[in-house]
Amino acid sequence: MCHRMSRVLTIVPCIAAALSGALASAHKTGEQAPAEVETSQARHTPTVRLIEQSLPSVASIQILQARDAPGVFNMAVGSASVIHEDGYLLTNEHVLFRMHQGEVLLWDRPQLPFRIIAKMSSEDLAVIKVEAGEPLKPLPMGRSDDLMLGEPVLIIGNPGGLIHSVSTGIVSGLNRSTALGGAFLPRMVQTSAAVSGGNSGGPLINALGEQIGVVTSKKLDGENINFAITADRVREMFPALVSAELRYGFALGVEVDMYASSGKVKEVRGDSPAAKAGIEPGDVITQLAGKDIRHGIDFHLALIERKPGERLKVQLKRGEEEVLAEVELGVLELLEPVAEDGMKNGLRFEGFEGEWDALPDFDKLEAVASGEVEVPTEEAYKSANSEHYGLRFRGFLKVPREGLYTLATTSDDGSRLTIGEQVVVNNDGLHGVLKRGGLMRLKQGLHPVEVTFFEQGGGEKLEVSWEGPDLPAQVIPKEAWFWKE
Repeated sequence: MCHRMSRVLTIVPCIAAALSGALASAHKTGEQAPAEVETSQARHTPTVRLIEQSLPSVASIQILQARDAPGVFNMAVGSASVIHEDGYLLTNEHVLFRMHQGEVLLWDRPQLPFRIIAKMSSEDLAVIKVEAGEPLKPLPMGRSDDLMLGEPVLIIGNPGGLIHSVSTGIVSGLNRSTALGGAFLPRMVQTSAAVSGGNSGGPLINALGEQIGVVTSKKLDGENINFAITADRVREMFPALVSAELRYGFALGVEVDMYASSGKVKEVRGDSPAAKAGIEPGDVITQLAGKDIRHGIDFHLALIERKPGERLKVQLKRGEEEVLAEVELGVLELLEPVAEDGMKNGLRFEGFEGEWDALPDFDKLEAVASGEVEVPTEEAYKSANSEHYGLRFRGFLKVPREGLYTLATTSDDGSRLTIGEQVVVNNDGLHGVLKRGGLMRLKQGLHPVEVTFFEQGGGEKLEVSWEGPDLPAQVIPKEAWFWKE
């Protein structure tokens, strides 16, 4: 059993062998005698120098966590890493659970309040921001595609509120997958470096001083079996995590290579503002709106809080040529709501029987049951033995206010949520109870929706939830579902 680490007081620091490939040898200080100099140099190992190098890039998090009773709060702790000098930090989503207010403590700095920029429960990742008044020192984001069993690593974090505590260890396992709180986390790295409650969200650091993971959980029934989301998974999911175009309602039309050590353009959408500005696939964005772009993470952070109509200067490298461009951000096209005439509360459903490993094309199958339900659940129809059946729900979802919505399905086995013609949530395949989410910016009103689900064997579950403007995360209530006679 794995456990997310957020509030346990135990820490077991250890001393590992010197980390190779770190900084140069220690410098002499003051008027030390030769013997003292030799002793100082012996103690100032590569591990110590690597820790000194990394400390300014790691933050301890303290939050007031709201409880069910009004006005009652818990104190919770976690960790984070600096990913941009403008004050952006990376942490776990579960560290921010029920946050009322929060502060971070950076090395040799006073406490600073932070605000949440983006969070993604299905990947247990979040980006927060502090206003430090001066540039912070980012921790370089490494790669995890070439991790080696036995290579040395260290963790800096906030176990049990013991700020900037350090533990060392090795990479002890690769390609681990865990399911925590309904979130399926694939391709995780396992480490023997000590982890306790409060280490969540902190960096796993390699011998080069690069972040190769985000510490997330530990195995409770084992010793020093701890897990981190890999750097490559962070890179892969970062565009969806930030979702700047959806979040702020503008259109740009550029996809960058998240694995490149530059802002290399991977794709430009046809007839997009970027295409009209002359940006081409293969270009390397070196500066955007006055911000240096060193890699894909920088690119997405530079788009935070941009607005439609804003003109951004873009500096590009095209082969050996330097190119200057200016792009005017467009307005994100949104799905138009439908008229409410003739609508009734609920959804139409169809039940099917069959044995599948993934969602079938229900258009090609004959329904064995149909009717109306208040909400989409696995109870709408079940086969005789509660196995080998599928469901399709169709109708409309009433959005209370225009804005960005996080929609999710929790299912066992596969499920999918489509709004209009866009697949918002794809939670397909054979699996236990698993929650997956997706983002969509929606106008106020009724929007066509389809929810599909199948059950092969074992347990079964289907639940659809949302979170949006002034709308806390919750199962979508029956008042929001409609169908037309």
